[in-house]
Amino acid sequence: MNVDKPFSKIIKEICEEQNIEEKMLSYNWIRELKKGDITHHIINYQLDLNTANAYNISNDKFATYEVLSSNNIPTIEHRMIFNPQTRSNWYEDKFIKDAEKLLLENDNKVVIKANDSSKGKDVYFCSSKKEIENTVKQLFSENKNTLSACPYIDIDYEYRVIYFYGEILYVYKKEKPFVLGDGNKTLKQLINEKNKEYNINIEIINFLDLNYVPYNGEKVIISWKHNLSNGAIPIVINEDEEYIDKIKSIALSAGKAMNINFASIDIALTKNKKVLVMEVNASVCMNTFTERIPNGYNIAKDIYRKAIKKMFEN
Repeated sequence: MNVDKPFSKIIKEICEEQNIEEKMLSYNWIRELKKGDITHHIINYQLDLNTANAYNISNDKFATYEVLSSNNIPTIEHRMIFNPQTRSNWYEDKFIKDAEKLLLENDNKVVIKANDSSKGKDVYFCSSKKEIENTVKQLFSENKNTLSACPYIDIDYEYRVIYFYGEILYVYKKEKPFVLGDGNKTLKQLINEKNKEYNINIEIINFLDLNYVPYNGEKVIISWKHNLSNGAIPIVINEDEEYIDKIKSIALSAGKAMNINFASIDIALTKNKKVLVMEVNASVCMNTFTERIPNGYNIAKDIYRKAIKKMFEN
């Protein structure tokens, strides 16, 4: 873990405020917190509040889908693909055919993801049988044990809900990365400027014409992902937004169904105004949020302060 990230600074400040002894172990992978005769650990961004089972379910995209769908929580469909090298009694061809069937059912748009993916990594948009086969083979060659195939869904906004013991602590939304044309620069030039602004390499939509020159003020979506680490734009929500009550209600139901205590729950508002759970994250990371939302550092600190206080009450 990079100890210079906002998360590390926040935890250090909270420990100093609450007279908690903090020690870094295992090459900074484990953070040990002690107060009196009570000891807790933080691993990466996973605070010591969830059961092992809740964490393991949330850390697997297909398992999360199964738990949510079995509890009638509206969520995006997932179909499992097993790696035959690690699951010898399963057949890769059968599951690729399931993914291809999903492709045909969904206007030649499907998403293949590793079930343990995070921050938008190991998640791919596919529009053909060949792309599915190549993506599956690539991920299996990287020792991914299980994958999921999902329908690609056109999303207006992704909402991130911070869930804490049956309570909603905070909600914000994310917009896909975009550039605004000036009538002179090509998409490639505008995207390169965007990459420098965020110090990342935005994963652009593969069918964009990078030589196209958008007219002055033209808004061009450049990525299909909503990850802040991939250039998405965080937006402070208006509590009077039309769908916010439904989003909060579904998040509360999802947290209860997962039997999870502290999590960030990602919920999609689709183009046709459906509200669907995308994933549940037991590792609550707010680094980019602290840097790009007004007063984000203090908002995140209030959330982590409440979580750490709860750890030492148990």
